[in-house]
Amino acid sequence: MANYYFMIFTSHALAGAAIGIVSGNPYAGFASGVISHHLLDMIPHFDQGTFRLKGSLAPYINMHSDFNRSKFNGRDWIMLFIDFAITGVLFLIISATLPVELWPLVFCGALGGLAPDLIGTSPLWSDQLEKKFKSARIYKSFHGFFHFTVSPSLIWLGVVTQILVIGFSLIIIAGK
Repeated sequence: MANYYFMIFTSHALAGAAIGIVSGNPYAGFASGVISHHLLDMIPHFDQGTFRLKGSLAPYINMHSDFNRSKFNGRDWIMLFIDFAITGVLFLIISATLPVELWPLVFCGALGGLAPDLIGTSPLWSDQLEKKFKSARIYKSFHGFFHFTVSPSLIWLGVVTQILVIGFSLIIIAGK
């Protein structure tokens, strides 16, 4: 069974968008967005996996814990829908306030920031990709290696880190 855990999309999308703007190049923005995704996943954060952990999960520092590998459930879909809605509203506001010439930078950076989750943790197609392509299985393992999902007892810490990422990203975007 797949494990669907990922830092909320809003954080990755906004960080990628900010990086895209700062880079000044859509290709560099996309690539930097992908890199930022993995770096952000390394900090303690809240995500759907939080509700499946007994302890914190940070495989890169050998802090493995018990993880319930149940399928994506109703709570997960609600969280994902709310996350998409917040991201959508913020990007509508960003699009309305930024000059049109910055839109490609925002889009490419945000897409890069979201790409690892779109490829490796989608409840809609990631299992099929893994069955078809060995490279998808390898990438998912690589991607999962970087996660530091907090347990329910540390949810406050995971929420704070996400708020800081979102706030810092919005400050950079608003400065343009």
